[in-house]
Amino acid sequence: MLIPLALLTVGFFAVVTWVLRGRKHRLAAAVTEVPVMLPADDLPPASAVGWPPGGRQFTSYVDNGFAALDAYLSEGYAA
Repeated sequence: MLIPLALLTVGFFAVVTWVLRGRKHRLAAAVTEVPVMLPADDLPPASAVGWPPGGRQFTSYVDNGFAALDAYLSEGYAA
């Protein structure tokens, strides 16, 4: 009885690992794909590989974007 229970437990963890690993790869592939539905003006340039930046550059990227948006709105263009 102990051997079938051990095999069942090992099989369960193998299936869970396989499913989670497959889901992780599908999510990573979905993030890197550029939607084809976007107009040509909204597509990133071919040289923009890995954009927007990830890791430690991401926070400065977001902060610079908010600063640019704040400067744009403070000049009264959006009103």
